[in-house]
Amino acid sequence: MRFLSVYRSERFSPNMVSADSAILDAVSDRLKQRGHCVVSVSEDKLTYMIDDIDSYDLVFGMMRDSDVIEEVAEKCQDTLFLNPLYGVLDCNERVALLEIFMDENISMPACALYTHLGIKSNDDIDFPFWIKKGDGCAQVKEDTCYVTTNEEASAVVNDFKSRGITSFAVQRHIAGDLIKFYGVEGTDFFYWRYASDGHSKFGLESINGKEHGYQFCVSDLKRLADKASVAVDVPVYGGDCVVKENGDMFIIDFNDWPSYSCCREEAADAIVSRIMSMVEKIEK
Repeated sequence: MRFLSVYRSERFSPNMVSADSAILDAVSDRLKQRGHCVVSVSEDKLTYMIDDIDSYDLVFGMMRDSDVIEEVAEKCQDTLFLNPLYGVLDCNERVALLEIFMDENISMPACALYTHLGIKSNDDIDFPFWIKKGDGCAQVKEDTCYVTTNEEASAVVNDFKSRGITSFAVQRHIAGDLIKFYGVEGTDFFYWRYASDGHSKFGLESINGKEHGYQFCVSDLKRLADKASVAVDVPVYGGDCVVKENGDMFIIDFNDWPSYSCCREEAADAIVSRIMSMVEKIEK
């Protein structure tokens, strides 16, 4: 079989270029060992080969450029993607992602979505809270801000406007242990760690402080994460969750195809298993 592997553009991998490439290489190596053909390309060059994409049995990768994704999605409607492109777009657009979570009753902090259509909220939100860029994924630290006063909130919104950011989400801050999780929906693979145990893109995890070791049910977290994965239709996923003292869990971030740097080998095995299950269904 022929597979196309798409590397994430470096501008969407702040401080994570090598780690993002490594998980794709690990998946590609496993597929090649099984006798399959794997061609690798950067998303920056993907549109140049757009007429050839349909010739591959499946495309997998870490695309983040919305313009590229939309063009490929429009012209390659019959192509099989491991993470469907409309799901990737929803992960890119935080407002779209949180709206799906609202509609599907995914456990998350109370939030309000501000767009040109108005405000959509599922609860009242008091300080402190987070203001998060709504259109496009976070590329700089200033795209996700913790605020404690009206003055701080106004400064963030004004900065967004000055940078052409047209929508944003306000989300209640939840005190508790901050956990990062990684999964591949449709497989048994699931991994979690405390946020302080690994690399941080922007250092924002420090807001929650040192973990207390609050008890929680890992299988419940996997079910919650898989539910979010199915809702967004992104089987290769990662995210952040806050666990409160009573064990309640709230997803505060969800992403398509993380780097899996803390569990790369196990994740690569699971991703290959997911790929093969998808192409086998097509063959039948």
